[in-house]
Amino acid sequence: MSDENEEGTAIKLKAEEGGKRQRSSIAFPYMDLNEAVALAKAIHNNVGTHTCSIEQLAPWVKQSPTSSGFRSRLAAARLFGLINADRSDALQLAELGRLVVDAKREREGRAKAFLSVPLYAALHDKFKGSVVPPTAALEKELAALGVASTLTDTARRVMERSAEQAGFYEAGRDRLVLPGFVPTEAPAADGSNDSNGGGVGGSGGGGGGGGEDDLQLDPLLLALLKKIPDPEKGWPAAQRVRWFKTFAMNVSQIYDGDDEPVEMKIEQDKAAN
Repeated sequence: MSDENEEGTAIKLKAEEGGKRQRSSIAFPYMDLNEAVALAKAIHNNVGTHTCSIEQLAPWVKQSPTSSGFRSRLAAARLFGLINADRSDALQLAELGRLVVDAKREREGRAKAFLSVPLYAALHDKFKGSVVPPTAALEKELAALGVASTLTDTARRVMERSAEQAGFYEAGRDRLVLPGFVPTEAPAADGSNDSNGGGVGGSGGGGGGGGEDDLQLDPLLLALLKKIPDPEKGWPAAQRVRWFKTFAMNVSQIYDGDDEPVEMKIEQDKAAN
């Protein structure tokens, strides 16, 4: 039998005693990161930043649009944050999708895509700075995070492949370590980005990059500060939460020692909406 978790991830469920079925309470993909990246690259190669339909995308990756395998790949691409798939006739690359198809930024895109998956982000946060337990214990940890007990083996295997593909095992397979990367930012033609970044740094204005240099911050943090949009354009709550999580993660990566990681929990207050 098959079902979907709350993010639309295709998963197989086994019937338990009494005919009851387990359901995972945390989202994770049934296909690994490489499968998701393949869909993003297919969209990029055929329509660039424009939209396509499911009926177009499936043949580009030699799949049937009605097959469960293709639906699992599409669900994975959405969970990894590579594709906007709110409408079946308007699939489009998301911001992370544009990163993974860019040879100069693919490493950055893959790392961020891995942490876009709720299960993987939770696992990374739990074992940041410490050793990941062996297989049997790891599957118990996955179950504790919300994976149905009948799916812990599948979830672990897909997670391990994706972690490898995203560079999180470069320090060894017993740790989930965020790979290093320096985001490549397009230079501002007239210092226009400083009008956004300057407000955060307190020393922006018309001085080009001087205000950023005065901050004496790591390039990763400076790049994230530059991504804060102009107040007139607005900033949706969900995107703000993701930005703050990414910023906190990079601060921890830069400043925390392995023996003293700082744990931070950032989430949107749904009651305030």
